[in-house]
Amino acid sequence: MKPLIVTGSSTDPYYNLAIEETLLRSSEGRRILYLWQNDRTVVIGRHQDAASECNLTAMEEDGIRLARRLSGGGAVYHDMGNMNFTFIAPRSLLSTDEDFEIISEAVGRLGIKTCRTGNNDLGIAETGAKFSGSAFYQSGPDNDSPCYHHGTVICLCDIEKMVKYLTPSAEKLSKHGVKSVRARVANIGKGIDEVRNAVISVFEERFGEAQRAGEEICDMKAVEEAYARLSSHDWLFSI
Repeated sequence: MKPLIVTGSSTDPYYNLAIEETLLRSSEGRRILYLWQNDRTVVIGRHQDAASECNLTAMEEDGIRLARRLSGGGAVYHDMGNMNFTFIAPRSLLSTDEDFEIISEAVGRLGIKTCRTGNNDLGIAETGAKFSGSAFYQSGPDNDSPCYHHGTVICLCDIEKMVKYLTPSAEKLSKHGVKSVRARVANIGKGIDEVRNAVISVFEERFGEAQRAGEEICDMKAVEEAYARLSSHDWLFSI
C-alpha cells in the first residue's frame, strides 16, 4: 500500500487534532504523513495542568485557544508561522530518529544546518536554538499498534506572543541552560510552503511515491466525535 500524505486546510486546533486522531485510529498499518497548522493556539501535553503551563488570562483577553493533545510533553504555541507534522505508522515501523532525519534533511535543503538539542528537539546548529519540538503517542501495547510522532517546525512564528502565553517553570528552563522561552527558541526564517514541500519531497524519497489527500479521506463521523471530546471543558481542564 502506498504511503499517504494528508495536507490539512483548517486552522482550528480541535478539528486538526480530531483529524490526526482519526487518521491514527484508521491507519490499518499504513504509513501516513499529516501536515497541518493551528492559528493562535496554545497546545498542552496530555498530563499537563493548563494553569501551570500558560497564561490563561492573557490568552482569554487575546482570543488565544487552548488545546490538549493525546501525547505527553510540554506546552507549545502555534500560529500561522508554525508548521506541524505528524508521522503515523505501526510501532514496528515508526522510528522517531528517522522522522528527525526527514525534518533535518528537509530544513537542510533550505540552507539551514540542524542539530539534536534533546531527546525530542531539533535546533539550529549555528546557535543551538530550538526550532522543533515533538512528542510520541502509542495507541496500544504491541508492535502492530498504530503510533504517531508529531511536532512543530517554527518557521516565522511570533516569538513575542509565544513568550507572552507560555509560562514554563524556572526549573524546566534551567534544565535547558536558559533563562527564558525567548532565549531557547528561534525561527528558521523560511516560508511554510517551502518547508512543507521540502518535507514531502524527503518523505517520498524515503518511502516511495505517496497518495495525496485532504481531510475528506477521513470518516467525518469519527472526526466529529473526536472534535466534541477534544474541545470539551473536561478534556481541556481535567488531568
